[in-house]
Amino acid sequence: MRYLDLRECKTGRERGLLHGSTFAGEISSLVTLRIYLACKISGFTRKGLLAIAEKHLPILKEFDDELYEELLGVAEGSGCSPAELVVLNQYTDIRDLSPEKWGDAGTTEGFTGEADYDGGCTMLWSKTDQGPIFAQTWDMHASAMPYVMMLRVTDAAGDDAYLLTLTGCLGMAGLNAAGLCIGINNLTSNDAVPGVVWSAIVRKALRESSPEAARDMLLSCKVGSGHHYLVCNADSVVSVETSGQRRKVIFSGEARDFVHSNHCLDAEIAACNRVPEFSTTQDRQDAMRASLDSKPIQSIEDAWQRLGSHDGYPRSICTNMASPEAPHAAATCAGIAFDPTRRRLLVVAGFTHNVDPEEFSF
Repeated sequence: MRYLDLRECKTGRERGLLHGSTFAGEISSLVTLRIYLACKISGFTRKGLLAIAEKHLPILKEFDDELYEELLGVAEGSGCSPAELVVLNQYTDIRDLSPEKWGDAGTTEGFTGEADYDGGCTMLWSKTDQGPIFAQTWDMHASAMPYVMMLRVTDAAGDDAYLLTLTGCLGMAGLNAAGLCIGINNLTSNDAVPGVVWSAIVRKALRESSPEAARDMLLSCKVGSGHHYLVCNADSVVSVETSGQRRKVIFSGEARDFVHSNHCLDAEIAACNRVPEFSTTQDRQDAMRASLDSKPIQSIEDAWQRLGSHDGYPRSICTNMASPEAPHAAATCAGIAFDPTRRRLLVVAGFTHNVDPEEFSF
Protein backbone atom coordinates (compact mmCIF):
# COMPACT_ATOMS: atom_id res chain seq x y z
CA MET A 1 0.00 0.00 0.00
CA ARG A 2 1.25 3.48 -0.82
CA TYR A 3 2.13 5.54 2.24
CA LEU A 4 2.90 9.24 2.56
CA ASP A 5 4.35 10.71 5.77
CA LEU A 6 3.53 14.41 6.16
CA ARG A 7 4.81 14.88 9.71
CA GLU A 8 7.70 17.12 8.69
CA CYS A 9 5.33 19.67 7.15
CA LYS A 10 4.72 22.62 9.48
CA THR A 11 1.49 24.04 8.04
CA GLY A 12 -1.65 22.85 6.33
CA ARG A 13 -0.56 24.43 3.06
CA GLU A 14 2.79 22.60 3.22
CA ARG A 15 1.06 19.27 3.86
CA GLY A 16 -1.26 19.83 0.94
CA LEU A 17 1.53 20.87 -1.42
CA LEU A 18 3.56 17.75 -0.65
CA HIS A 19 0.51 15.50 -0.97
CA GLY A 20 -0.58 17.14 -4.21
CA SER A 21 2.83 17.20 -5.88
CA THR A 22 3.65 13.61 -4.87
CA PHE A 23 0.50 12.19 -6.46
CA ALA A 24 -0.32 14.88 -9.05
CA GLY A 25 -1.12 12.45 -11.86
CA GLU A 26 -3.30 10.21 -9.72
CA ILE A 27 -5.17 13.16 -8.22
CA SER A 28 -5.87 14.65 -11.64
CA SER A 29 -7.15 11.30 -12.89
CA LEU A 30 -9.40 10.78 -9.86
CA VAL A 31 -10.77 14.32 -10.19
CA THR A 32 -11.72 13.63 -13.80
CA LEU A 33 -13.34 10.33 -12.86
CA ARG A 34 -15.34 11.69 -9.95
CA ILE A 35 -16.55 14.74 -11.85
CA TYR A 36 -17.81 12.40 -14.57
CA LEU A 37 -19.56 10.10 -12.08
CA ALA A 38 -21.01 12.92 -9.97
CA CYS A 39 -22.48 14.60 -13.09
CA LYS A 40 -23.94 11.35 -14.41
CA ILE A 41 -25.48 10.37 -11.07
CA SER A 42 -26.77 13.79 -10.02
CA GLY A 43 -27.62 15.31 -13.41
CA PHE A 44 -25.39 18.38 -12.99
CA THR A 45 -23.47 19.79 -15.92
CA ARG A 46 -19.73 20.00 -15.28
CA LYS A 47 -20.03 23.77 -15.00
CA GLY A 48 -22.92 23.49 -12.55
CA LEU A 49 -21.14 20.86 -10.45
CA LEU A 50 -17.99 22.98 -10.09
CA ALA A 51 -20.10 26.04 -9.27
CA ILE A 52 -21.78 24.23 -6.38
CA ALA A 53 -18.40 22.82 -5.32
CA GLU A 54 -17.12 26.41 -5.00
CA LYS A 55 -19.83 27.09 -2.42
CA HIS A 56 -18.22 24.52 -0.11
CA LEU A 57 -14.90 26.39 0.14
CA PRO A 58 -15.91 29.29 2.45
CA ILE A 59 -17.80 26.78 4.64
CA LEU A 60 -14.62 24.71 4.99
CA LYS A 61 -12.54 27.81 5.75
CA GLU A 62 -14.94 28.82 8.53
CA PHE A 63 -14.95 25.27 9.92
CA ASP A 64 -11.16 24.86 10.03
CA ASP A 65 -8.69 27.19 8.34
CA GLU A 66 -5.78 24.73 8.61
CA LEU A 67 -7.67 22.00 6.74
CA TYR A 68 -8.92 24.57 4.22
CA GLU A 69 -5.31 25.53 3.54
CA GLU A 70 -4.36 21.88 3.22
CA LEU A 71 -7.03 21.30 0.58
CA LEU A 72 -5.83 24.40 -1.31
CA GLY A 73 -2.30 23.03 -1.09
CA VAL A 74 -3.37 19.69 -2.58
CA ALA A 75 -5.03 21.59 -5.42
CA GLU A 76 -1.98 23.74 -6.06
CA GLY A 77 0.45 20.83 -5.83
CA SER A 78 -1.57 18.66 -8.20
CA GLY A 79 -2.43 21.38 -10.71
CA CYS A 80 -6.17 21.04 -10.07
CA SER A 81 -8.58 23.77 -9.00
CA PRO A 82 -9.87 23.97 -5.41
CA ALA A 83 -13.41 23.28 -6.68
CA GLU A 84 -12.19 20.11 -8.40
CA LEU A 85 -10.60 18.98 -5.13
CA VAL A 86 -13.94 19.57 -3.37
CA VAL A 87 -15.59 17.15 -5.82
CA LEU A 88 -12.86 14.56 -5.17
CA ASN A 89 -13.28 14.88 -1.38
CA GLN A 90 -17.04 15.50 -1.23
CA TYR A 91 -18.05 13.07 -3.97
CA THR A 92 -20.69 11.09 -2.07
CA ASP A 93 -22.29 14.26 -0.67
CA ILE A 94 -22.13 16.55 -3.68
CA ARG A 95 -23.94 14.02 -5.86
CA ASP A 96 -26.87 14.16 -3.38
CA LEU A 97 -27.48 17.81 -4.29
CA SER A 98 -30.26 18.57 -6.77
CA PRO A 99 -29.30 20.50 -9.93
CA GLU A 100 -32.86 21.80 -10.15
CA LYS A 101 -32.29 23.55 -6.83
CA TRP A 102 -28.57 24.25 -6.90
CA GLY A 103 -27.42 24.65 -10.50
CA ASP A 104 -27.39 23.64 -14.16
CA ALA A 105 -29.00 20.33 -15.05
CA GLY A 106 -27.23 18.05 -17.51
CA THR A 107 -28.18 14.52 -18.54
CA THR A 108 -27.77 10.99 -17.24
CA GLU A 109 -28.47 9.55 -20.70
CA GLY A 110 -26.28 6.58 -21.56
CA PHE A 111 -25.20 5.96 -17.97
CA THR A 112 -25.64 2.37 -16.77
CA GLY A 113 -26.73 1.84 -13.17
CA GLU A 114 -26.06 3.96 -10.12
CA ALA A 115 -22.30 3.36 -9.84
CA ASP A 116 -21.33 2.53 -6.26
CA TYR A 117 -24.88 3.01 -4.95
CA ASP A 118 -25.44 -0.75 -5.08
CA GLY A 119 -22.76 -1.48 -2.46
CA GLY A 120 -21.21 0.25 0.49
CA CYS A 121 -19.23 0.00 3.69
CA THR A 122 -20.02 -2.54 6.42
CA MET A 123 -18.96 -1.61 9.95
CA LEU A 124 -18.68 -3.46 13.26
CA TRP A 125 -17.76 -2.36 16.79
CA SER A 126 -17.45 -4.95 19.53
CA LYS A 127 -16.37 -5.36 23.12
CA THR A 128 -13.81 -8.12 23.76
CA ASP A 129 -11.94 -9.34 26.81
CA GLN A 130 -8.91 -7.37 25.58
CA GLY A 131 -10.82 -4.14 24.88
CA PRO A 132 -13.02 -2.81 22.04
CA ILE A 133 -12.42 -3.56 18.36
CA PHE A 134 -13.69 -1.44 15.47
CA ALA A 135 -13.51 -2.50 11.80
CA GLN A 136 -15.05 -1.71 8.43
CA THR A 137 -14.85 -2.39 4.73
CA TRP A 138 -14.53 0.62 2.45
CA ASP A 139 -16.65 0.12 -0.67
CA MET A 140 -16.63 2.64 -3.52
CA HIS A 141 -16.85 2.67 -7.30
CA ALA A 142 -14.40 -0.07 -8.33
CA SER A 143 -12.50 2.44 -10.45
CA ALA A 144 -11.35 4.14 -7.20
CA MET A 145 -9.30 1.12 -6.09
CA PRO A 146 -5.97 2.23 -7.66
CA TYR A 147 -6.03 5.46 -5.64
CA VAL A 148 -6.24 4.00 -2.10
CA MET A 149 -3.34 4.94 0.19
CA MET A 150 -2.32 5.70 3.79
CA LEU A 151 -1.33 9.09 5.21
CA ARG A 152 0.41 10.00 8.44
CA VAL A 153 -0.13 13.59 9.53
CA THR A 154 0.77 15.84 12.43
CA ASP A 155 -1.18 19.11 12.55
CA ALA A 156 -0.17 22.47 14.00
CA ALA A 157 -1.20 21.41 17.51
CA GLY A 158 0.97 18.28 17.33
CA ASP A 159 -1.86 15.76 16.95
CA ASP A 160 -0.53 12.64 15.21
CA ALA A 161 -2.74 10.30 13.15
CA TYR A 162 -2.76 7.53 10.55
CA LEU A 163 -5.44 7.86 7.86
CA LEU A 164 -6.87 5.55 5.25
CA THR A 165 -7.54 7.78 2.25
CA LEU A 166 -7.41 8.28 -1.51
CA THR A 167 -4.87 10.35 -3.38
CA GLY A 168 -6.08 13.94 -2.99
CA CYS A 169 -8.46 13.21 -0.11
CA LEU A 170 -7.90 14.64 3.40
CA GLY A 171 -8.88 11.35 5.03
CA MET A 172 -11.62 8.69 5.14
CA ALA A 173 -10.98 6.82 8.42
CA GLY A 174 -8.18 6.91 10.95
CA LEU A 175 -6.52 6.39 14.32
CA ASN A 176 -4.66 8.98 16.37
CA ALA A 177 -1.76 8.56 18.79
CA ALA A 178 -4.11 8.72 21.78
CA GLY A 179 -6.04 5.69 20.53
CA LEU A 180 -9.10 7.54 19.20
CA CYS A 181 -10.41 6.24 15.89
CA ILE A 182 -13.18 7.16 13.44
CA GLY A 183 -14.92 5.54 10.49
CA ILE A 184 -18.05 6.28 8.45
CA ASN A 185 -20.83 4.78 6.35
CA ASN A 186 -22.34 6.80 3.53
CA LEU A 187 -26.07 7.57 3.67
CA THR A 188 -28.01 9.05 0.73
CA SER A 189 -29.70 12.23 1.89
CA ASN A 190 -32.82 13.89 0.46
CA ASP A 191 -32.07 17.20 2.20
CA ALA A 192 -28.45 17.74 1.16
CA VAL A 193 -26.96 21.23 1.24
CA PRO A 194 -23.47 22.63 0.64
CA GLY A 195 -21.60 21.84 3.86
CA VAL A 196 -18.28 21.03 5.43
CA VAL A 197 -16.23 18.66 3.29
CA TRP A 198 -16.75 15.37 5.15
CA SER A 199 -13.10 14.31 4.95
CA ALA A 200 -12.26 17.44 6.95
CA ILE A 201 -14.77 16.34 9.60
CA VAL A 202 -12.90 13.02 9.85
CA ARG A 203 -9.61 14.86 10.27
CA LYS A 204 -10.95 17.25 12.89
CA ALA A 205 -12.49 14.41 14.89
CA LEU A 206 -9.03 12.87 15.19
CA ARG A 207 -7.83 16.00 17.00
CA GLU A 208 -10.39 15.55 19.76
CA SER A 209 -9.52 14.16 23.18
CA SER A 210 -12.47 11.76 23.45
CA PRO A 211 -15.38 10.29 21.47
CA GLU A 212 -17.68 12.60 23.42
CA ALA A 213 -15.76 15.68 22.25
CA ALA A 214 -15.89 14.39 18.67
CA ARG A 215 -19.63 13.82 19.11
CA ASP A 216 -20.15 17.44 20.15
CA MET A 217 -18.21 18.64 17.10
CA LEU A 218 -20.28 16.40 14.81
CA LEU A 219 -23.57 17.56 16.28
CA SER A 220 -22.68 21.23 15.88
CA CYS A 221 -20.86 21.44 12.53
CA LYS A 222 -22.53 22.11 9.18
CA VAL A 223 -22.76 18.60 7.73
CA GLY A 224 -23.71 18.62 4.04
CA SER A 225 -25.43 15.27 3.58
CA GLY A 226 -26.03 11.83 5.02
CA HIS A 227 -23.37 9.87 6.90
CA HIS A 228 -23.03 7.58 9.86
CA TYR A 229 -19.95 8.39 11.96
CA LEU A 230 -18.57 6.06 14.62
CA VAL A 231 -15.87 7.38 16.97
CA CYS A 232 -14.33 5.29 19.74
CA ASN A 233 -11.33 4.83 22.00
CA ALA A 234 -10.48 2.21 24.61
CA ASP A 235 -13.06 3.62 27.03
CA SER A 236 -16.13 4.71 25.08
CA VAL A 237 -17.91 4.79 21.72
CA VAL A 238 -20.32 7.20 20.02
CA SER A 239 -22.32 6.64 16.84
CA VAL A 240 -24.02 9.56 15.02
CA GLU A 241 -26.32 9.46 11.99
CA THR A 242 -26.83 12.58 9.90
CA SER A 243 -28.77 13.92 6.97
CA GLY A 244 -28.21 17.33 5.44
CA GLN A 245 -30.39 18.92 8.11
CA ARG A 246 -30.56 16.46 11.01
CA ARG A 247 -28.11 14.60 13.23
CA LYS A 248 -28.65 12.22 16.13
CA VAL A 249 -26.65 9.97 18.46
CA ILE A 250 -27.90 6.41 17.91
CA PHE A 251 -25.42 4.28 19.92
CA SER A 252 -23.15 4.87 22.91
CA GLY A 253 -21.98 1.39 23.88
CA GLU A 254 -25.23 0.06 25.34
CA ALA A 255 -24.76 -3.40 23.76
CA ARG A 256 -21.90 -5.88 23.41
CA ASP A 257 -21.56 -5.06 19.72
CA PHE A 258 -22.92 -2.84 16.98
CA VAL A 259 -23.28 -3.14 13.19
CA HIS A 260 -23.96 -0.43 10.60
CA SER A 261 -24.09 -0.45 6.82
CA ASN A 262 -25.66 2.09 4.43
CA HIS A 263 -29.17 2.64 5.72
CA CYS A 264 -30.35 4.59 8.75
CA LEU A 265 -31.13 2.78 11.99
CA ASP A 266 -32.95 5.80 13.42
CA ALA A 267 -36.41 6.55 12.01
CA GLU A 268 -36.09 10.32 12.34
CA ILE A 269 -32.88 10.42 10.29
CA ALA A 270 -34.22 7.78 7.87
CA ALA A 271 -37.08 10.12 6.99
CA CYS A 272 -34.52 12.43 5.36
CA ASN A 273 -32.52 9.72 3.60
CA ARG A 274 -33.24 7.11 0.93
CA VAL A 275 -31.90 3.66 0.14
CA PRO A 276 -31.09 3.32 -3.58
CA GLU A 277 -33.06 0.65 -5.42
CA PHE A 278 -30.24 -1.86 -5.93
CA SER A 279 -28.45 -1.32 -2.64
CA THR A 280 -27.04 -4.36 -0.82
CA THR A 281 -27.08 -2.57 2.53
CA GLN A 282 -29.66 -4.79 4.26
CA ASP A 283 -27.98 -7.99 3.04
CA ARG A 284 -24.63 -6.86 4.44
CA GLN A 285 -26.15 -5.65 7.71
CA ASP A 286 -27.89 -8.99 8.18
CA ALA A 287 -24.76 -10.97 7.30
CA MET A 288 -22.55 -9.15 9.78
CA ARG A 289 -25.26 -9.26 12.46
CA ALA A 290 -25.60 -13.01 11.99
CA SER A 291 -21.83 -13.44 12.16
CA LEU A 292 -21.56 -11.61 15.49
CA ASP A 293 -24.58 -13.38 16.93
CA SER A 294 -23.07 -16.73 15.98
CA LYS A 295 -19.69 -15.99 17.55
CA PRO A 296 -18.56 -12.81 19.37
CA ILE A 297 -15.44 -11.00 18.17
CA GLN A 298 -12.29 -12.26 19.88
CA SER A 299 -9.56 -9.96 18.53
CA ILE A 300 -8.63 -7.49 15.81
CA GLU A 301 -7.51 -10.43 13.66
CA ASP A 302 -10.92 -12.05 14.10
CA ALA A 303 -12.64 -8.82 13.09
CA TRP A 304 -10.42 -8.64 10.03
CA GLN A 305 -11.56 -12.10 8.94
CA ARG A 306 -15.22 -11.02 9.20
CA LEU A 307 -14.51 -8.15 6.77
CA GLY A 308 -13.54 -10.69 4.11
CA SER A 309 -16.79 -12.66 4.11
CA HIS A 310 -18.13 -13.73 0.68
CA ASP A 311 -21.35 -15.18 2.11
CA GLY A 312 -24.12 -14.29 -0.36
CA TYR A 313 -21.63 -13.04 -2.95
CA PRO A 314 -21.81 -10.61 -4.69
CA ARG A 315 -24.29 -9.06 -2.21
CA SER A 316 -21.69 -9.76 0.46
CA ILE A 317 -19.53 -7.89 2.96
CA CYS A 318 -16.54 -8.11 0.62
CA THR A 319 -17.74 -7.66 -2.95
CA ASN A 320 -16.88 -6.83 -6.52
CA MET A 321 -19.92 -5.91 -8.59
CA ALA A 322 -17.94 -4.28 -11.38
CA SER A 323 -17.77 -5.66 -14.91
CA PRO A 324 -16.53 -4.48 -18.31
CA GLU A 325 -20.04 -3.14 -18.92
CA ALA A 326 -20.22 -1.44 -15.48
CA PRO A 327 -16.65 -0.52 -14.48
CA HIS A 328 -17.78 1.94 -11.80
CA ALA A 329 -20.06 -0.44 -9.89
CA ALA A 330 -19.38 -1.13 -6.23
CA ALA A 331 -16.35 -3.02 -4.99
CA THR A 332 -14.57 -3.39 -1.69
CA CYS A 333 -11.68 -1.03 -2.36
CA ALA A 334 -10.15 -1.19 1.14
CA GLY A 335 -10.64 -2.49 4.66
CA ILE A 336 -9.43 -1.25 8.03
CA ALA A 337 -9.58 -2.60 11.60
CA PHE A 338 -8.65 -0.76 14.81
CA ASP A 339 -7.53 -1.87 18.25
CA PRO A 340 -7.67 1.44 20.15
CA THR A 341 -6.38 -0.06 23.39
CA ARG A 342 -3.09 -1.06 21.75
CA ARG A 343 -3.18 1.83 19.25
CA ARG A 344 -2.78 -0.39 16.22
CA LEU A 345 -4.60 -0.85 12.95
CA LEU A 346 -4.76 -3.40 10.15
CA VAL A 347 -5.43 -2.19 6.61
CA VAL A 348 -5.42 -3.27 2.99
CA ALA A 349 -5.93 -1.52 -0.33
CA GLY A 350 -8.32 -3.68 -2.34
CA PHE A 351 -10.38 -6.73 -1.48
CA THR A 352 -10.49 -7.96 2.12
CA HIS A 353 -11.30 -11.59 1.27
CA ASN A 354 -8.46 -14.01 2.10
CA VAL A 355 -5.89 -11.18 2.23
CA ASP A 356 -3.23 -10.54 4.89
CA PRO A 357 -3.37 -6.88 5.93
CA GLU A 358 -0.57 -4.44 6.65
CA GLU A 359 -0.17 -3.19 10.22
CA PHE A 360 0.45 0.36 11.46
CA SER A 361 0.78 1.30 15.13
CA PHE A 362 1.89 3.97 17.59
